[in-house]
Amino acid sequence: GPGERSYHCFYALLRGASPALLKQLRLPSAEPSAYAYLAGGHTGESGGERTDKMLWAELETALAAQAWEGAALQELWQLIAGVLLLGNVRFDAANTDAAAVEGSSAPSVAGCEAVLGLQQGSLAKALTKRKLKVGGDMVEKDLSLVAAGDNRDALAKAIYSKLFDRLIVQINRALAEARNIYSPRATAHVIGIVDIFGFEIFEKNSLEQLCINFANEKLQALFTKTVFAETMRAYSEEGIDAADISYTDNGALIQTLEAPNTGLLAILSEECVVPKGSDEGFTEKVMAQHGKGGIIVRMKGVGPKDGFGINHFAGLVNYGTRAWLDKNKDPLNGDLVVLMQFSDNELLKELFTEPADVAPAAGDRKKFKSTKFKGVTDTFSAQLTDLVGTLDKCDLHFVRCFKSNDQKKPDLVEDAVITRQLNTSGVLDALRVARTGFPDRMPFDEFCGNFLVVPGLGTKAELAGKAPKDRVLALLQKLGVPGQKFRCGKARVFFASGMLEGLRTRRLEMQAKVAVAIQAAGRGHIARKAARQLRRVREEALQAMLSAAAQEDVEALRAAIADARAAGVHRYAAGEASVAGAE
Repeated sequence: GPGERSYHCFYALLRGASPALLKQLRLPSAEPSAYAYLAGGHTGESGGERTDKMLWAELETALAAQAWEGAALQELWQLIAGVLLLGNVRFDAANTDAAAVEGSSAPSVAGCEAVLGLQQGSLAKALTKRKLKVGGDMVEKDLSLVAAGDNRDALAKAIYSKLFDRLIVQINRALAEARNIYSPRATAHVIGIVDIFGFEIFEKNSLEQLCINFANEKLQALFTKTVFAETMRAYSEEGIDAADISYTDNGALIQTLEAPNTGLLAILSEECVVPKGSDEGFTEKVMAQHGKGGIIVRMKGVGPKDGFGINHFAGLVNYGTRAWLDKNKDPLNGDLVVLMQFSDNELLKELFTEPADVAPAAGDRKKFKSTKFKGVTDTFSAQLTDLVGTLDKCDLHFVRCFKSNDQKKPDLVEDAVITRQLNTSGVLDALRVARTGFPDRMPFDEFCGNFLVVPGLGTKAELAGKAPKDRVLALLQKLGVPGQKFRCGKARVFFASGMLEGLRTRRLEMQAKVAVAIQAAGRGHIARKAARQLRRVREEALQAMLSAAAQEDVEALRAAIADARAAGVHRYAAGEASVAGAE
């Protein structure tokens, strides 16, 4: 969309690769605006200090680290170039029922066939026609203008998606091999990182934004559950009643989206297979099923068939439902899949070739694939469920990353941007859960060790004979902590929000007073030591001057008088008289 960029690798290739490589890839221009898949959005640099040329260098280094080189690397970039060229294939608008490639798109078609390793003339035919089996014969059917466009876009998405998955598999394989090399006998322990965008709320939101926001809803539920469960587990272990503690649950919203048969995603998949299914029909069914629950609401300013709003935990998001059925169907027909399998580009052929079916073991029943329609959202939902299930079994740690500003500038912090992200990320609600009840806790021995030293609370001897819990209760009474502000468990004492901080402040104030007393005693000791030293020096200088005066060596006497004055002998009455007599 306006102001947004597509995948960064496209821009890095165009602006970073050499003219020779771009020529080999049959790319006619280094300007992103020359390609339909990029021209609709922001075609300049991404912003910040990193340019697309710098990103190209980073890409080359990263791919080299994964052993992408030579012919394999060339094939990879051919696939990226093929996606860009596919987007430039246009169809004659006059032929709505039988799509045909525009004559002006011939160079794009030829370039795409070249980089994808396809026979000349095969791509245009596969994009505009489809083979059907009628009786015992195979016949060709012309695709409509809309279907041909969907066919083209589906192929581009499939190539990029499969290539991305292939890179992930190779990275994971390299990590697994490294683990086997360095710890071949070690138990397999995994440190996983799940990196996901925050909520997406644009001026226009579609099915893509719903999928991302649905994933955020599921992970937010896991986040809140983890924080809440950790707190409740601590209370349970210590025998503390926590019945009055609650947290915001987005379970109803998640059910609205993913419930079998009646959920929004199920309604979408059903509408994709019913005769004459439409985006308008889908929207009407969603509103009829969920329009009165407060989670899905009507959009303001648009017709009731054009979209709806969803009250996510991050706020209201309005979704336009135009083309949702087409997006969910992902209409990549089998003819294109077969064409890719016969490509001269070995990487492309590998991506579109399914692994050979494994014969069932003796006694096992052969499994057949379900013929039930499976849309893009069904696959996404299943993968998300697997991910959340895996995460739920792990020891989780959460890191929330915030942008300091929307301009991607260094050393610039905008309060409004941070505040917006705090609210939409669920951090504030998680903090509220963490601070509900008695969030601060401390073991009995540590509490007594820290606060028994506060003046006026008695000595360790007075509490030494008591049990740990009784000792804590007695100390809390002397500290004046109200009973409703703490709970004593089996081994730890729990405090209401702010109470432990107040006790620590009192302890710090006491420590400050003790520190002042210690400083005063130390300075007094140093001053007295210096005074004794000064008296000793003066006495030695006085005796040396008197000894020199008893002799007839005038020069020695003058030196002794100078030393006496330097030592300050003349600064007190008796010494002043002695110095005057010697002079």
